Amino acid sequence: MFSQHGFRAALATGLIGLLPFGVAAAQGSRPPFAEPSVVVNYADLDLGTRLGAEKLYERIEQAAAQLCPRVAFQELPRYAASLRCRNEVVAHAVSSINSAQLAAVYALHTHHLGHSAV
Repeated sequence: MFSQHGFRAALATGLIGLLPFGVAAAQGSRPPFAEPSVVVNYADLDLGTRLGAEKLYERIEQAAAQLCPRVAFQELPRYAASLRCRNEVVAHAVSSINSAQLAAVYALHTHHLGHSAV
């Protein structure tokens, strides 16, 4: 099992690992090697509880919103790329954390009932 610091590092790596192409495609001008990152801290949360897992899921979604470009719906191709970016970042971050509660929260939010967060 990772240490607390290891979990934070893994989550940050997971968030940036998906971004080179998705964000570059969505923003157009960002080079693929300029990978942004956001570290999501959750040392204050008890992931064994539904409340703790919900709070971490919210933090992961907020981090994904920071990492993936915000695009107006009218720009449909870029908007779709932005949504894919957010969905992939969240899915990867959730699967990087070994928490059954977090996986269950993810499944409820994404309607993937009965499936893992991978």
